[in-house]
Amino acid sequence: MDLHIESQMPALTPDQALTGWRREFCVELLGDGRARIFTRMVISPSHKAAELQHGVLFHRVGAAFRDLRSCMQAAAGPLRQLVASAVRQQPCRDNLFSAVVYDHQAWERVMEALDHWQRRPHAAARGVAAAPQGPRPALRQLPILSRRSLGAQPGAH
Repeated sequence: MDLHIESQMPALTPDQALTGWRREFCVELLGDGRARIFTRMVISPSHKAAELQHGVLFHRVGAAFRDLRSCMQAAAGPLRQLVASAVRQQPCRDNLFSAVVYDHQAWERVMEALDHWQRRPHAAARGVAAAPQGPRPALRQLPILSRRSLGAQPGAH
């Protein structure tokens, strides 16, 4: 099996995410046990029929999606089954819209694995520090607060 992984992630700014841009996880089934795996940015949802003409399966992923390699490790089994099942075909009168035949249940399992991986607890939620924590700087008291505390000493009513 030959998987070509394009790990370069398209940058998605917060402004783009707020205006409807999204990322899609894509698998281009090339047949003969080969596939290209990549992510792309789109402004509107892709259309399944149009993508199947090119042999591309896609699944929407969240704006925080940044680690294609570890996501692929989580979905490795279903991805292998999907790629092994794919057969490229020439469009014919009976099948004008799909350039590839594949195991639909394997693709469902890939999408489930992607969704499960995205919902996993992140490092902060597991209590793992992302970086060593140094001593915190001393807090500075504002002058207005120190004057107020001087005037409100016990017995100064």
